Amino acid sequence: MFLIEDLTAMVLWLLATVLALNLVFLIFVFYRRAARNRYYRAKDAARERYRTVLSQFTNGEISTAQAVEGLRGASGAAAQDAVQERLLASVDPSNIEHVTELFFALGYVHRWARTAFGRSRAAQLEERSRRKEKAAVSTGQRRSMWNFLHRSRLFSVPRALAVDRLGTLAPDFSQVFVAEALHDPSSQVRRVAVEAMGKSRHPAAIPLLLEELRKAIDEGNDVSLRTTKSALVCYNLEDISHFLPFLSHPSRRVRFFVVDAIREIFVKASRYTAISRTTLSQDIRSAFLTKVPSDTFADVRARGAAVIANFREPEATDALRKLLADENEFVRLHTVRVCNDPFYSDLLPDIVRCLGDNKWRVREAAAQTLSAFGHRGANELYRYFIVAKDRYAAEQITEEIQRTGMIRTLLDELSGGGEEAGLAQDVCRKMTLMGKTTLLTQAVAANIAPEARILLMEALMEAPSQGFLNLLATLSKKDTGPVGAKAGSLLRQSAQGGSLPSRG
Repeated sequence: MFLIEDLTAMVLWLLATVLALNLVFLIFVFYRRAARNRYYRAKDAARERYRTVLSQFTNGEISTAQAVEGLRGASGAAAQDAVQERLLASVDPSNIEHVTELFFALGYVHRWARTAFGRSRAAQLEERSRRKEKAAVSTGQRRSMWNFLHRSRLFSVPRALAVDRLGTLAPDFSQVFVAEALHDPSSQVRRVAVEAMGKSRHPAAIPLLLEELRKAIDEGNDVSLRTTKSALVCYNLEDISHFLPFLSHPSRRVRFFVVDAIREIFVKASRYTAISRTTLSQDIRSAFLTKVPSDTFADVRARGAAVIANFREPEATDALRKLLADENEFVRLHTVRVCNDPFYSDLLPDIVRCLGDNKWRVREAAAQTLSAFGHRGANELYRYFIVAKDRYAAEQITEEIQRTGMIRTLLDELSGGGEEAGLAQDVCRKMTLMGKTTLLTQAVAANIAPEARILLMEALMEAPSQGFLNLLATLSKKDTGPVGAKAGSLLRQSAQGGSLPSRG
């Protein structure tokens, strides 16, 4: 029989269990806090103790052997972490080789490799790293019945941190480790390895990165395509020759991303220095002037145009002319956008032809490119606009004139007189006939040269709106100069049902 005394005993035992668990938890919290305090005090003390030795070493004042001797007492976890952090923070291109030697001598590399790859594999990789062996492309991941555990964050994060530290070694030493990390079951570890390859920019890593790129494209690799491409873009202009063999890759999307990565490398380099044919090898120019414009994949040809535009040589002009006439809309679009360089002024007739393209994006880009050529390009745009019979092309040119502020240029030419004034007036007439008169009407009322205002009024009389006629009436009453007299004359002519004769 279950008695009330039994229930009371159970409740007491439950209370005692809860209190015991709380006590254990509190003891653990206080112990943890005390342990962390001891750790950080020891770490701060180690920083101060070894500050001089580390500074002398990173500044090149003492040798690796002397640094090892000076750091011999750094044996605890806190001291080792303090030394490691100080060395990692001091790594730069001038001392990376010496810091790497010290990491080997102090055993840090061995510990990182053992964490990332296990005891037996770490010893093999460490030996290969010391010999500066080049890593070869291989496929697949390490197979193990414990892969499901290795993929978990609990076990993968320490390996990822170890790979990240191995990636800070000198490129000749780190490439073996990061290449091995590409076979790790965890995508997090492989992502860190890919990023480390981009930071080190070792030429031997390019085939490995491109294989990761191929797997991301063809096999749905769990390391994102963007991560791999970002690593490739980290390379510099002098590394592009290592990309060239992959312009013949059988996968068209691999070729596309290779060309696109090269394009971004050119964009990055052009921010800091001018690119000319003297800074590029003949192999690079030959590949992009012959192979890329003839590639079977339109996206490769489109992205290649931006690279070719950097060459600034007659052969580049011929290649761009070919791409401006490409059968694919987006090839023509990307090409006409990159032709806004004064060196390619010989392509102006080809760009003008793009104003009549059957795709509106190409027409818009052509108008923008012509306006970038300054006075000469604007005049070519005006001449085409005046005779254009395609309403859609004419409307896009009108939008470009209004959007980019070319109206101000037209007004300056109107006041300048001569042939250019006549060309500008014809443009205004064409805009009037198309009903694009808002800015022109505002310019008539603006404080600009009287000659320009008179020519504008004559152009607007081709198809006068009621708002323009009201403006003429106001000007005829308030302006006592030649503008007011011309406004009155045009009003009388309008009342009589006449109009001004068109030019040309």
